[in-house]
Amino acid sequence: MDKNIFLSFPKNSVEFDERFSNEESCEAFLFEKRWGDGFTCSHCQHTEYWKDGRGNYICKKCEHQHSLKAGTIMHSSKKPLKVWFKAIWLFTVSKRGISAKELQTQLGVSYPTAWLWLQKLRRSSLDEERKKLSGKVEVDEFYLGGKHKGKQGRGSENKHKVVIAVEKLEYKGKEYVGRIRLKVVNSCNSENLTQFVLDNVQVEAEVDTDKWTGYNKLRENDYKHSATKISDYDLEFKGLHNIVSLIKRWILGTFQGRTSKKHIQWYLEEYVFRFNRRSFNIGKKFDRALDFAIIHKPMKYSDIVDKLEVS
Repeated sequence: MDKNIFLSFPKNSVEFDERFSNEESCEAFLFEKRWGDGFTCSHCQHTEYWKDGRGNYICKKCEHQHSLKAGTIMHSSKKPLKVWFKAIWLFTVSKRGISAKELQTQLGVSYPTAWLWLQKLRRSSLDEERKKLSGKVEVDEFYLGGKHKGKQGRGSENKHKVVIAVEKLEYKGKEYVGRIRLKVVNSCNSENLTQFVLDNVQVEAEVDTDKWTGYNKLRENDYKHSATKISDYDLEFKGLHNIVSLIKRWILGTFQGRTSKKHIQWYLEEYVFRFNRRSFNIGKKFDRALDFAIIHKPMKYSDIVDKLEVS
């Protein structure tokens, strides 16, 4: 494995463009990512290969073909790796995210391609092995969507209902926000709220919520649960409320508030990916996003548009 290829991450777009200026540099980087310990045939485990004119790696023993893109979110794509790398870079380094229209302009691809790639990147940004939140954790709900007539608040049928969990860290007597989790739900009932906490927060954590009865079963599931009075709510949940405000401004500013129920969860996973890595330098964020793009199973257009994933 050529370890020198990973010694430093691009610190800005100029360094990124210089480092991945051609297809060969992108292939070399992705090869080390996929076969850093040496090429191994997925069919017969042989370790020697030759490369054909289309860029496929052919096992010398059984002649099984391997593509660097195969088995990743880039599977079957005819676009060059250089374009994919640039898409992942733009996805990770834009503090406010990037819209499909802007990605189309930056890459010179069609709008449907830009839209599909962003959907794939959002889905692959979810770390399946991420650790649950720990320590002190605040949990609340908020609502995304435009202004509509009718009932507001927890019973609103016109907005996306989102549950949020935020770690509260303490360092030298000061409190800081740690990692976050977000989940779209159909209802802010006890079943959904309890399941959200079970899925995202360690049992040993101290969970703080408001006095909504939907959280009453947390103690039954062995959580240390405290309910904050309405009079103290804004002060105690200040960090959480700041994050909610940032999310709403992000959705409104980058996507003009247009987020469908079918895909909103993945917009939020994109936000979680970026927020939880806010202390990373931008090159490291790109590297992590590329890792996720490689290990995530391939996705077809139908996999994305036909599924409704809201509990």
